[in-house]
Parts: sequence; structure tokens; C-alpha cells
Amino acid sequence: MELAATVLRWGFFGVGSALLIAFILTAARQRRAGASFGELAELMEHEWFSAGKVFFTVLTGLAGSWSAAYLGGTRSGLQEAVPILFPLGIVAAFVVCSLTKSDGSNSLRIEALVLLAAPLPIGAVMTGW
Repeated sequence: MELAATVLRWGFFGVGSALLIAFILTAARQRRAGASFGELAELMEHEWFSAGKVFFTVLTGLAGSWSAAYLGGTRSGLQEAVPILFPLGIVAAFVVCSLTKSDGSNSLRIEALVLLAAPLPIGAVMTGW
């Protein structure tokens, strides 16, 4: 289980870092083209990752971590678990924004799966066991 947790941590850290760098580069290009800060905030919320979705995913992963501790794993403190789960939140919010911006037909199903169903077990593995 430790190997799976390590792979998940580094995988989400790598993808989350790449997403943040890509967003920063896009925001810098948009800013040079004359976009205002409000337009950049709207770009982040709708095209890249919503801050509320990141926060919700981190909380859901934390609930998974604590449920794993309840079932026999080890409970991580907030100071340890949140930095581990933050890249998971960025990746999950990006996936939701990417999948729901084209059509809104399955948006609730996608949001429930990516923001609720997936972070519970992933958070349990990444920080609870």
C-alpha cells in the first residue's frame, strides 16, 4: 500500500505542478494581450480549475483519510494531509472543468464522480494508509 500511496502522491504532484505552470504561462500570455485581472480570474474559474472545486476535493480526500484511519490506518494531521491532497484537488478540478465545459448533459454525474467518489478512496490511500 505504501508503494501505491507514493506513486499517487508523486503522480498528482507532477500533474498538478504541470497544470499550475501551464495556467501561469497562459495567464501571462493573456495579460500581455491586454486581458484584465477579472478576465484572468474568469479564465481560471471556467477553463482551468475552480478554487471551490479544489477546496471541496481536498475536504473529500481528507474525509477519506480520516475514514481510513477509523478503519485501521493511520490518521494524518491537517498540516501533513492538506499539502498531499492539494495536487489531487487541482487535477480533479481541472478534469471537471475540461469535461463539463463542452456539454452540460452529464455535468452533475461527472462532478459527483470526480469530486466526490474518486477523492474518498484516493485520499484514504494517499494519506490514511
